[in-house]
Parts: sequence; C-alpha cells; structure tokens
Amino acid sequence: MQKKKALNIDLDGLCSAMEDSSSEHDYYLDLNTGEILFVSDYMDDEESKRLRGRIDEEPEQYERIPSVESYEGYEDMENFTATVEDEHLAQLLERAINGKGVFRRFKDVLLRYPEEREKWFRFKGERMRQRALEWLDDIDTGPIED
Repeated sequence: MQKKKALNIDLDGLCSAMEDSSSEHDYYLDLNTGEILFVSDYMDDEESKRLRGRIDEEPEQYERIPSVESYEGYEDMENFTATVEDEHLAQLLERAINGKGVFRRFKDVLLRYPEEREKWFRFKGERMRQRALEWLDDIDTGPIED
C-alpha cells in the first residue's frame, strides 16, 4: 500500500476549483507543492502557454482537479431539504428542485429565508470539503494536518 503524500493544500481553493464547471477552465494540483494551477482559454496566450507547457513537461507532477457533477449538486439540495424542520419551507424547496432550473429556483427560495440560507452554505461547504478530501485520498494525497 502506497503511503499518502501530505501537501500544503488550500482546501477552500480546491473546493472552489471543483465547483467551477466551466468547460473553458481547467485546474491542476501540483503533486509536489500542493499549489492549485488555474488554466483558462481566456488567459493571456503567454501565461496559458507557460502553464500548459509546465504541465505537459511533467505530467506526472500534476493531477487534473475534477469538477463536481450536476447530479451531485442536486443530491446536496435533496439531502439539505430533508434536514429542514420548517414544513412550509421544506415543501417550497421540494417543489423548487423539480423540473428545469432547479438550482436557480432553490437559491431563490432560500433568499427569503436568510437563516436557512446560511445553513445551506455550511451544508454545501461541508459536502464540498468531503468531496475534496475523498478525491485527495483517491490520488493518495492529503492535506498537511494543522
């Protein structure tokens, strides 16, 4: 069994990278330093070429950071809705997550309930952190413990 490599990784940055579902952006984890590299089609050509060249020269040093799939975000909304104690709000959220535009409708409902909205952000943040740690574990890497 391979020993996990401990890196100084910005977990919040890793979570943000995983949440970015844009097809014009790629994120890579530097397996030597823990640095998160951002490469975008919209970057200055020289900067983009430099970063892509760096990755191409030593591909074993970089791991592409996966994006969270939309079904995972949907499952998060379902699981959060199941925790809501206010029956009326729970019904509103259940209706919001059916049909097209579920992500927007879900957020719109929570705008009227600031306390539950904060709970949602904490819930979602914890789920993203779990996903990030699971991914790091899958690639035999982990954050340096504080």
